[in-house]
Amino acid sequence: MKRLILDVDTGLDDAVALLLAAGLEELHIEAVIATAGNVGLEKTLENTLNIMETVGATCPVYKGADKPLLRESVEAGDFHGVTGMDGPTFAPRKRQQVQEESGIDALIRLLKENPHQLSVVSVGPLTDLALAMAKEEGIALLAKEIVIMGGSFSYGNVTKAAEFNTYADPEAAQIVFSSGANITLFSLDCTRTVTLDKKRLEAYRKKAGRATEVFAACMDTYMANYEKKGQGWPQMHDPLCIAYLADPTKVECEYAPVAVDIEEGPTYGQTVKLPSHEGEQIRIARSIDIPWFWSLVERALDHLD
Repeated sequence: MKRLILDVDTGLDDAVALLLAAGLEELHIEAVIATAGNVGLEKTLENTLNIMETVGATCPVYKGADKPLLRESVEAGDFHGVTGMDGPTFAPRKRQQVQEESGIDALIRLLKENPHQLSVVSVGPLTDLALAMAKEEGIALLAKEIVIMGGSFSYGNVTKAAEFNTYADPEAAQIVFSSGANITLFSLDCTRTVTLDKKRLEAYRKKAGRATEVFAACMDTYMANYEKKGQGWPQMHDPLCIAYLADPTKVECEYAPVAVDIEEGPTYGQTVKLPSHEGEQIRIARSIDIPWFWSLVERALDHLD
């Protein structure tokens, strides 16, 4: 069983990632850190707590960074709604409450207590990881693996050049990508290939459980916002990181150093592959077994329901 620390800016596809991680028996969530990203920290924290209570999780939830390292905050409410997770409704929570310890301190502590045993999954801006690295030198090297959703090597989704998570904190991404840690990166080039159509969503909706109800309500909003923007079916960005950890053999990868443009201008936040001798090698996902991915989602929802 793989042990995970999840660093999330919980919006609609983050919610699916959390459901997937909670519902797969081969994975175990040790802790969740909510960070600012899709919307502000207080909203991503509330969304995270609600999802974790929905799945009956008892792991601690921590509060991460409330702003990027240097740049002004940017958000993605046009995709995720005003709350960051428009669609599902939640009763007042009975259990899940945020911990007093900061998410950055918790990340450092957990990695030091469990060297090379915990996989860190970051599906939001990389601010928390960068802050942990600044506070504790070499801490990233204690992670068994760091799996990241971010970047694009073709075209962006927030500017022509940049993907949202990297654009939201380019300086943090540059720190993480050059850290020498064992990193697997899911860029838009891979995540754009996995989409949810109406037929599949309606099939899920026929299930009766609470987890599937929340999943369907999230995806209704996600789908409507993609349609409104004329961008086709909604893309399953963040959940691919969880699926990869369930079975890395289902993902085809390549290796290259990755750099982030941190200069102000039209390519600010852009990710680029460098020649192999110019930096630390990162494992970059190229493709994933799509039918297998959806079988994981179905299995997770069945288990949670």
